[in-house]
Amino acid sequence: MDAPAVAASRAGGTLKRLGRAAPWFVPMATGLVLRLPGLEGRPIWYDEAFSLLLAARPFAQVLSGTAADTMPPSYYFLLGLWRGLGQAIWQQRFLNVVLGVALVGLVYLFGRELYGRPAAGWAAMLAAISPLLIYHAQELRMYTLLTLSLTAYAYFFLLAQKGAGRFAWIGLVLAGTTALYTHNLAVFSLLALNAYLLIRREWKGLARLLAAQVVMAVLFLPWLQFVPGQIQKIQLAFWTPQPGILELVQAIVTFHAWLPLPSSALIVGVTASLLAAALTGYIVLRRLHLGWQDGMLACLILVPPGLLFLASYVMRPVFVPRAFMLSLVAYLVLAGRAVAAARPRPLGWIVAGAFAAAAVVGVAAELTHRTFPRSPFREAAAYLAATPADGDLILHSNKLSYFPMFVYNPTLPQAFLPDEPGSHNDTLAEGTQQALGLFPTASVERSADGARRVRYVVFQRELEEMAWTAVGLPPALEWLYAHGGVPQRTAFNDLWVYDFDLEP
Repeated sequence: MDAPAVAASRAGGTLKRLGRAAPWFVPMATGLVLRLPGLEGRPIWYDEAFSLLLAARPFAQVLSGTAADTMPPSYYFLLGLWRGLGQAIWQQRFLNVVLGVALVGLVYLFGRELYGRPAAGWAAMLAAISPLLIYHAQELRMYTLLTLSLTAYAYFFLLAQKGAGRFAWIGLVLAGTTALYTHNLAVFSLLALNAYLLIRREWKGLARLLAAQVVMAVLFLPWLQFVPGQIQKIQLAFWTPQPGILELVQAIVTFHAWLPLPSSALIVGVTASLLAAALTGYIVLRRLHLGWQDGMLACLILVPPGLLFLASYVMRPVFVPRAFMLSLVAYLVLAGRAVAAARPRPLGWIVAGAFAAAAVVGVAAELTHRTFPRSPFREAAAYLAATPADGDLILHSNKLSYFPMFVYNPTLPQAFLPDEPGSHNDTLAEGTQQALGLFPTASVERSADGARRVRYVVFQRELEEMAWTAVGLPPALEWLYAHGGVPQRTAFNDLWVYDFDLEP
């Protein structure tokens, strides 16, 4: 063979390899690009500040802090190890970016095992542009790790069903155990595959799955002793309403776009979300042959939110999309099949366009959100640091503004008022306070003793909520008005700083 022919053969081989790689490489590259903007600039909020502060503590304090809280410790341990690579906000957020891109690749593998390469490529691309997955890939919380471990659990189950043997079952056990150590609501998603095998009456497969879950439970035993107390804590810590039709519609919109959306994007986001969901269901149910793969995905989509819906009427409402992220992944895989196999082809492009339109408005809303709970804390902290006076005390109305501003500037003389005991906001347990080394002040009177100026930080949302009560003002603010007169006020979007010069 002459040189030109060899070169042409090599070029052809390279193009074939590129063609085979494109269905997974393009979505993963797209996912990476979409998860980078705003890593440093997007404000952290209370939960993220909590993660940063707890992950920075020694191993024993992370254990005690999480045992007193509502979540297991795996994400905090992982973040604590990762922060050794850098402690800037963007560097610590990059952990979830890596996990999020890995999730896009795993979605491709999962979809390929179910439906083949074309459907898997579309599923991975839908995961890459999903606003909910992008959001959690930039958030300093455990939900991307949870989604990755639950998706791995379903993927290894699929491999086991196809006869992969011991390797698949070991992977299933490790992935499921990781999910249990990541989030206490993971069990609702783990049970979806049990429902699938029950419906199909695959008793042998169900027995194997139950045996694997027993091993998972044994591996989870060291933490199981804390779960009853954490469940009791969850009963207070979640303040979502009991779910109904509105919450179901909101979940559909959140799966495609994002909430809250600005009024200018709300119509586009809701319309595109409902169109994508309706056309996906139509194509799958009316245009495609249904097989066992669709039954498995249907269980993964419906069982976790169904169980959480029921649990919301037994315990505290827990019907929130981040608690059934495996359902989102399964739905995106099913939608990927619908886009790839739709006939006529324009129907598939309409579905893909609806997903893309919802993603555009959703991601834009995420990147520009600068109100509760993501108010511009960095700017507020910088303002307070740049305008000091002798005898200043910065007093936060609650922990929700204190924690983020403490992360941005731990040298400011700050304190925060305690939550009302026994209320749904009373979520910072004493054991967690001790692990963090952060404690609320007893009262505004005690905090202000000896201060010449109190700089009171409060959300507009709290002021509006109190305006509807008989009191009209937060008690601390009422006391400050009585002792400091008319304050100077400075707004950072919906976050207020009230400067009170106290009477000598």
